[in-house]
Amino acid sequence: MIWSVISMVLLVGAVGIGVFLYKSVELPEPTTEGIEIPPPDEINLTPSQRAATRFIPLAGLLFTVQVLLGGLLAHYYVERHAFFGVEEVFGVHIVEALPFALAKTFHLDLGILWIATLWLGAGLFLPPLLTNHEPERQRTYIHVLLGALIVVAVGGLAGVWLGSQGYIDGELWWIIGNEGLEYLEVGRLWQVGLLVGFVLWTGLVYRGFKPMLEREARFGLAHMIIYAGGSIGLLFTAGMFYTPQTNIVMTEFWRWWVVHMWVEGAFEFFIVAVVGITLVSMGLLRKRSAEKAVAFQALFVMGSGVIGASHHYWWIGQPDVWLPLGTIFSTLELIPLILILFEAMGQYRALATSGETFPYTLPFMFIIASGFWNFLGAGVLGFFINLPIVNYYEHGTYLTVGHAHAAMFGAFGFLALGMATYMLRISTVPSKWSERRLRWAFWLWNVGLAVMVFVSVLPVGFLQLETAFTETYGAARSLAFYNGELIQLLFWARLPGDTLLILGTVVFAYDMVKKRFTLRDVSDPTDSLGETTIPDRLMAEDDD
Repeated sequence: MIWSVISMVLLVGAVGIGVFLYKSVELPEPTTEGIEIPPPDEINLTPSQRAATRFIPLAGLLFTVQVLLGGLLAHYYVERHAFFGVEEVFGVHIVEALPFALAKTFHLDLGILWIATLWLGAGLFLPPLLTNHEPERQRTYIHVLLGALIVVAVGGLAGVWLGSQGYIDGELWWIIGNEGLEYLEVGRLWQVGLLVGFVLWTGLVYRGFKPMLEREARFGLAHMIIYAGGSIGLLFTAGMFYTPQTNIVMTEFWRWWVVHMWVEGAFEFFIVAVVGITLVSMGLLRKRSAEKAVAFQALFVMGSGVIGASHHYWWIGQPDVWLPLGTIFSTLELIPLILILFEAMGQYRALATSGETFPYTLPFMFIIASGFWNFLGAGVLGFFINLPIVNYYEHGTYLTVGHAHAAMFGAFGFLALGMATYMLRISTVPSKWSERRLRWAFWLWNVGLAVMVFVSVLPVGFLQLETAFTETYGAARSLAFYNGELIQLLFWARLPGDTLLILGTVVFAYDMVKKRFTLRDVSDPTDSLGETTIPDRLMAEDDD
């Protein structure tokens, strides 16, 4: 209780300081007034950019499989031996082929994979757009990276399944099979492959941004993208610091360095960097303004997130001091997310005044949705469950599930989807471009996520928290609790939201594949495009 009160006091004080500092640096809001925005068909499409769009249908496939597994997992809570009465498919028992633990593993890993796939593609698409520079053989190297990603994804997931079924035994079980650590289940070989992929991606992005990197300061937008992307790979190396012989406390310590340092640090850093550089490319922010905003928000995100991740340490056997210290800094992570919400509100005002001629309305909507769900899922719900008095009782309950879905898909997922939409808006033949299906997907996702979180998941979580308070933590996680009449009703209430999410994903995946066949022809990046092009604005010495 004492540490919870301290968290609240520090939060209130930090909110005031954060808002004061945010206003004191006078960061302009996005605007469409007075800026000429080149139509998508007047922007060069380079060979490497066309190659980068191949990441999109792969992500659509991974995303579709993930949400289908999510629906199966949700249904297992009400019918544990079948799926709507169906126990076998082509003679294979569903529960035997995909038991709950294995389906959950695939659901979690696929969520990371499809978001990472779109982020990788976007990171490779942006450099030529912003510099008009096409490095030699960039297209070939992008195809190599895409092929490596497919091999690692298929090999890693296959190894998890084969290992769980007993087909991989002996010394190879953790090398190519299933390490058994949540979020890091894939074998060590596949993890090394992912790390090599991160390094290759960072190198390719560096090659693409080289003209900007040579002319801007070290806190410039291109540098921030390199720092943010590189930090994701750097933190992933922590997953290499343990073996099956390592003490479980140290193993879990390094695992959380990967998992939560990603979502509370590197991922948030990447979000503010990508949103900043994307708004500049859309013509909604000037480069100097975006650099100030990104640097300011990244400082807050990394400053609170790195220490905030330590609230997991107490649960893995570390000293008691980490629980209050980590939870206090975790609650302070609400501050940068409030600032991101301010940015989203400013972006919305810019969108509302943009008029019908603004060509990037739909990807802009995804960016706004990302900021909203980031604040709600990571900020509000993250703040609530990280209060020491709450975190002690709710750890691992459905409150965590609600926080995770709203933060991971709502924040990181919507940004990835927005970047995919932006890439295709530029790459598609103008006469073949249609937003209808993507708008349907956008609203199906938003409404579906809201229904799932607020109608089903959070009510179950609050009932679990009450049970943990009044009875025991074990009672809150027991089969008797989940079989309760009200809880079962709330599980069924999740069905409409899950259905909308699945429909939105299927519509998106179909549209992504269809648009792949309507891409513009590539052009020479050295062709003259006029004075209002994106590189002209970014490469200027002073854009104020």
